[in-house]
Order: sequence, then C-alpha cells, then structure tokens
Amino acid sequence: MTTTDFFTPIIDDPYTQGQIAACNATNDVYAKGGLDILSVLVLMGMPENLPLEAQKEILKGFHDFCRSVDAPVVGGHTIICPWPIMGGSVTAIADITKVVLISTAKPGDKLVLTKPLGIQPIMRLLRLSDSQQEEIVNLISRDDLSKSIDLAIHIMTTSNRDAAIAMLDIGVNAATDVTGFGILGHALNMAEQSSVSIRINTLPVIRWAPKIAEAFGYPLLQGEAAETAGGLLISLPEDLVDRLLRALRRRGCEGYVIGDVQKGPGKALITEEVEVVEVPS
Repeated sequence: MTTTDFFTPIIDDPYTQGQIAACNATNDVYAKGGLDILSVLVLMGMPENLPLEAQKEILKGFHDFCRSVDAPVVGGHTIICPWPIMGGSVTAIADITKVVLISTAKPGDKLVLTKPLGIQPIMRLLRLSDSQQEEIVNLISRDDLSKSIDLAIHIMTTSNRDAAIAMLDIGVNAATDVTGFGILGHALNMAEQSSVSIRINTLPVIRWAPKIAEAFGYPLLQGEAAETAGGLLISLPEDLVDRLLRALRRRGCEGYVIGDVQKGPGKALITEEVEVVEVPS
C-alpha cells in the first residue's frame, strides 16, 4: 500500500514540524494495518528566502521520526514554493488477510478513538500576537495554555503504530485515522463507505480546547475542527472493546469509546447530549 500526505507548517519550530509531518504521513498506512514500511519519499517545498538551517532542521526532524518507527527515507523531491510544505509518500506491506478497511464497519459495532481532539484551536494559539494572547490568558491561565500546547505537540509527534499493533492483535471491523476532515468528517466517510450510520456521543478533547475553540470560532464540539496526526477511529464488535482498551494500554496508548454504529443510510452525527471529556496533560 502507498499513501501520500503533505501540508503547510502549523508550528514555528522547524525540527518539530518535520516530526509532525513524518508522523502524519506514516500514520496513513498504520490505519490500514501496514506495519512494515518499506520506503518513505520526502515531499518538500520551500520558499527561496527560508534560511537553509531551517530547511535542514525540518528534514532532520522528518528523518529522525521515520528512523524511530523503522521507516527508511530513501529519497524524495524538493521544489521551490511560495510557502513551506512538508510531507511524504509512504509505501508499506501488510498481511492481505489483516488489512483494515474503512468500508467494513458493522451495525452493532462500538467506536474507539485513540487520541483526544483539539489540535486546530490549540495550534491557533501559537499564531497569536502578544495582545491577542493576553485576551486568551484572561480566560485560561498561561500555565494551563502551555500544558495544552505541550499535549497537542505530544499527540502530533506520537505515532499510531503501537495503536495499530493493538488493533491488529484484537481484530477489528474497520478503521481510519482522524486528520483534516475532523472527527465528524472521517466518521461520515466510514459511514458512507460502510453503508451504515454512525452516532458519536462522547468527544475526548485536550483540556481547555473547547474554551479556546469557542474563543476562535472553531467548530470543535460540532466535530468539524481539523486534526493533524490524530488518532485511529476504530469500529469493532462490542464484545471486543474491553480487550482492545487493555491492548492499547499495554502499549502505552489511550482508547476512548465515543459512539456506535447502526443500520442506516450512510450518515454520521454527534448527539445533542454529547459528553465532552477533557483530557489533562
């Protein structure tokens, strides 16, 4: 299996941005059950005026992350671009009998998410001027904001590989990773392709993310805020949920039961009485 993913920077530190880009790109194959990555091709676009040292740090972060998950960087392609872009094309192999599709969720399944939500509004904090930051600090302490940012960065630089191993050990019906379309968009994609309906009744979010999202006008609690290098959204039989949660914990991963799968016409919704669970750093 081969996937391609790249995007513009969401954080100023070039090394960390490289790590995030690599995590985001490799997570695509893990969501399918492709644990053995054969090659990664770097896709990089850089402005002419971006300092060479920053470009080197982006590549170093990307390469170091790939090395941490045994994903060999074998080459790539670089262009001059008006704005920075970074990502990769990832090729992996998987046991054909264990490939996990997005299109095979079953009525009666439960949904498990392996990372909390809230990346987009929290990363917006890093783009604020000093005066704008002061307005937010009036709502949330600077220490709490710092902890939320640290957790967001930790999420974006934590590979889904261990979660995928747990998923494959248990055996699940369907999965995808949650990224730019938000939790509702990816749930809808699963519902449409599986010809089922999905109901989300719990939203695990990074602590303070709902208040930050409200301040900026991001539709986090409507499930439409974009995520970067987000967790796996897994559909599996209800009687396997506890086993999956234990398997995730053994590998240092979290798991949140967020909803269920029903018979229906390929729709996804967040219930009006949705429970919001704020995850501390």
